[in-house]
Amino acid sequence: MKKLLILISTFISFSFAQSQENLEFVRVSYSEPIYEYITIKRPIQECYEEEYHERVGSSNNSIGLDTIIGATAGVVIGNQIGNGNGRTAAKIVGGLLGGKIANELRGSTNNSYETKYRTRCVTKYEDKKRKKVIKAYKNYFTYDGVEYAKVTNEPLKRVKITKTITF
Repeated sequence: MKKLLILISTFISFSFAQSQENLEFVRVSYSEPIYEYITIKRPIQECYEEEYHERVGSSNNSIGLDTIIGATAGVVIGNQIGNGNGRTAAKIVGGLLGGKIANELRGSTNNSYETKYRTRCVTKYEDKKRKKVIKAYKNYFTYDGVEYAKVTNEPLKRVKITKTITF
């Protein structure tokens, strides 16, 4: 109960409290630039020769007579396995495997490679120079005998002050 009374009395005292705001403009004594150093980068293209190996000879991926013979042999072997639908599935799988094996055997007979070169280029960046640029301004002013500073993007001639009095 005591907490409720304290809460109510605090609320009532805040509702009767008054405040007054005054806007004033104060002259800026001086503005000081704030500098930042930036680095300007220059792109440089670096190129080099790269060695690679390429397969020489026929790399024919067409279906040849050997692939057809391999697929037929796979169907014949698949026909010997299973009954009913299982036999049909075995024929299909056997034909596919036989054709693939025969095609790979044909492709692996010529395994000679030739060394070739190609040019590769990479863009890198080097620091060209550092440059001093203005990042912002620190504006100094005095209000009620105390010196203050406000940072802005541009130098100011005067600063707006909001003074609040609460009673």
